[in-house]
Amino acid sequence: MRNYRLLCLLLVIFSLVGCFKNGEHETPASQVRFDDIDVWVRIFEDPERAEWQRPDEVVAAMALSEGDVVVDIGAGTGYFTRRFARVVGSSGLAIGLDIEDSMVRHMNREALKLGLDNYVARTIPTDNPGLDSGSVDVVFLCNTYHHITNREEYFRRVAKSLKKDGRLVIVDFYKRELPVGPPPDHKMAKETVIPEIHSAGFELVKSHDLLEYQYFLEFKVQ
Repeated sequence: MRNYRLLCLLLVIFSLVGCFKNGEHETPASQVRFDDIDVWVRIFEDPERAEWQRPDEVVAAMALSEGDVVVDIGAGTGYFTRRFARVVGSSGLAIGLDIEDSMVRHMNREALKLGLDNYVARTIPTDNPGLDSGSVDVVFLCNTYHHITNREEYFRRVAKSLKKDGRLVIVDFYKRELPVGPPPDHKMAKETVIPEIHSAGFELVKSHDLLEYQYFLEFKVQ
């Protein structure tokens, strides 16, 4: 339980740094850095996370196909990305995207260690996923949506990256007091997310009731 409580505490701390003061300027949470990668690996990869995140069940519910190209935005340590790589097989591709170089280096090292040639990672800016048009089957975000600014523009770019019948999958915390995740005022309610994504050119096609603390939504381009 000690590691579980540490995970909850640090998730709260990170969420509370929505704006750090730097003289007269503020730094958005999307620009907060994760320089001590070993600390964050211990947090994000804590075995107790699986009790509430249920990663293997989330991946199974996504019904990925062999050969799919799956992009994990805000992938962190690759908690989901490596799972995607195993499911889509050698003919598919799992791409972990993150704004933090240390996270990307960790994912690429892990891909080598695991022998997953179809698992790659790269650094992206805060305002653009940098994906080629019509190149992706599934774009996935977990606990990341509330860190993205200019979301309508951002997800219009995501929409352009998807192949025909491609999907956008968003998993994030319910906007209420929970034993895990940030405080409620740093969460995005499902009722806010759905119309925002709709305004970016998507329609909701499925809502899973798999997770206790998070909503799990699938969208397709309208």
